[in-house]
Amino acid sequence: MTAPVHTPGSFTFEVPDGWLDYDLANQDLSRQQQELRAAATTPEQREAVDDAMRQARRLLRAARRQGAASAAGMIARDDDGGLLMAFVAVFGVTVPDGTPLSVADIAQQVSRPALADGHGDRTVTSTTLAGIGPVARITGTEIVELTDTTSVVMVAMHTIVPVPGQPGSYLVVTGMSPNLPLADALYDVFDAITGTLQFASTTRP
Repeated sequence: MTAPVHTPGSFTFEVPDGWLDYDLANQDLSRQQQELRAAATTPEQREAVDDAMRQARRLLRAARRQGAASAAGMIARDDDGGLLMAFVAVFGVTVPDGTPLSVADIAQQVSRPALADGHGDRTVTSTTLAGIGPVARITGTEIVELTDTTSVVMVAMHTIVPVPGQPGSYLVVTGMSPNLPLADALYDVFDAITGTLQFASTTRP
């Protein structure tokens, strides 16, 4: 069901300072990895940096496999020396003419819910994007397949945005992070990023 939507160059979104606009074709994270390792003060912190970078690279590969049209992310050290990691990608989804498909069905094309270890709750709500209007949103935790044998539970927000002039076509703006205890703060960040989404034919008030 996931398929290219004819929107390359026709939508934009903004990310906070310190985030990277990822090159889905060939992103090189080696410089960022070196900088974070240089700032680490213990072998455990350096190992955590290496693990986060492996996850970031796998996330990018997974997003590319699933047809992401755009992606951005950040990996940074917090005040306590821990690592913060967040990722936002935009996917195109098309629904064949006459095929009934719910919001949850659409989100399922690019994710799957976590159903173990106390995770798995998903909440369907709606929000309004400036210049676009009301859109559906799903929040919860997801199992993200990083490789054929590796997966991780992440906090996730999917916002389902109809593509203007393309009935049955949607953009799914997906925000994810492995920092589960920071879910509420991450939802605020993902909401703010999604709120900057614009199509070329729309203007923000």
